[in-house]
Amino acid sequence: MSVVLRRLGRALLWAHDALVTLSYWLGAGALGLIVMIFSYEVFSRYLMGAPTKWASDFVSFLLLISIFLVLPHVTRIDGNVSVPILLNVLGRRASDFMRRLGFLLGAAVCLWAGYIFLDETLRLMERGTATLTSVRFPKWILFAFLVFGMLNAGLAFLRLAFSGKSHQETQATI
Repeated sequence: MSVVLRRLGRALLWAHDALVTLSYWLGAGALGLIVMIFSYEVFSRYLMGAPTKWASDFVSFLLLISIFLVLPHVTRIDGNVSVPILLNVLGRRASDFMRRLGFLLGAAVCLWAGYIFLDETLRLMERGTATLTSVRFPKWILFAFLVFGMLNAGLAFLRLAFSGKSHQETQATI
């Protein structure tokens, strides 16, 4: 039974890693689209004298999408901004304890925010709310990316908290 659970656990971790890696590349693609849209807007506005009405809206949407698609990957590699002064001064055991406590706190905040975003996403779906931009777009789709990013960042924080790596080992892999 424990072998089956171990294999299931490894399969779930692999699936989460694959999902986070895919979302990272999709987020990078969204950034590429932002560059293309801005380039088109500059060309259209300054060379053709015909600015677009939709470029700014789409860039805003894509920026939100890219941030929340990339967030789980940044969390997974422990790439979030940190000031580890306290961790560097403490001994190894105390430093590891504080680091894991920080990861657990980060997980709790991300999972809690993901739950709140999920509740709001369902409410927006039910009401059919759209953005108040020149290009009307269902808000629930944008909020779904917030839910995805926060829940998967929370899971990444949990994985970091229980990974068994010390602060020094984590810093050496970055």
